[in-house]
Amino acid sequence: MKNLKHLFFLLAAICVVSLSSCKDDDDDVSPNVSLLTNGEWTGSAVFINGDDLTAEFEAEYGIDLTRYTSKFERDGKYVDKYAGTTMVEGAWEFENGERIIIFDKGTSTEYTVVISKLDEDELFYMQGAAEFRFIKKK
Repeated sequence: MKNLKHLFFLLAAICVVSLSSCKDDDDDVSPNVSLLTNGEWTGSAVFINGDDLTAEFEAEYGIDLTRYTSKFERDGKYVDKYAGTTMVEGAWEFENGERIIIFDKGTSTEYTVVISKLDEDELFYMQGAAEFRFIKKK
């Protein structure tokens, strides 16, 4: 009987330790969400039909891409800044197997981009005929 009592307390202790060491599964996110939201992205180039037209883009629009940043949060918010000044804030979400990002869904400013590359260091996406390239801000 004494051994049975010890066995019961041992099993109870194991259950308590096992349950308290479990983490909340709500924090689990896909690899693409982790890649996109792990830091700030800085503009680096604009390509159209495979040609680097960054200089022409900057001359036409007066935008130095290296001063343009995007920050995506896991809660679905994003902030775009130019030279440190917030230009746009809104909501983002993945669609189509996390290949498309929808910005500001259901609003008059909604638009989508198609991801052509996303890894730890680079984010490339197509918007119309232009491919915008970003690098991870160090």
